[in-house]
Amino acid sequence: MLRPMDESGFDTLKATRALEAAGFASGQAEAMVTVFGGAIVANVATKWDIRDLKGDVRNLKGEIGSLRTELKRDIGALRTEFDAKLEQQIGTLRTELRSEIAEVRLSVESLKATMYKLLLAQAAVIVGLIYGLQRLF
Repeated sequence: MLRPMDESGFDTLKATRALEAAGFASGQAEAMVTVFGGAIVANVATKWDIRDLKGDVRNLKGEIGSLRTELKRDIGALRTEFDAKLEQQIGTLRTELRSEIAEVRLSVESLKATMYKLLLAQAAVIVGLIYGLQRLF
């Protein structure tokens, strides 16, 4: 026997009467409503389905919030670690640069001293040549 209305809100009695009015025999109309009504009911969400789905959505939102918090924490930790390593590398580069600059300065000072010695030697040679030429003439 058909129920007047099931939990999905599908009115089986009304559907059967509509089919009978369209010319279907009573047994055919009931059979069609039973077969197709079951398919309709199977694809209709009930209040409990929706309630459960809302609960699932709330749980997912909570999980997403937790993941977001965890991701922000992990990103912050990575940023801190990256900044620390970057500062360390910058410090190392500064130390290396200072060392290389000091070496260049020493080289420049050594070249200056060598140039002064060569200038003095040239001056001495020139003075010696001038003195020698004066004695010849």
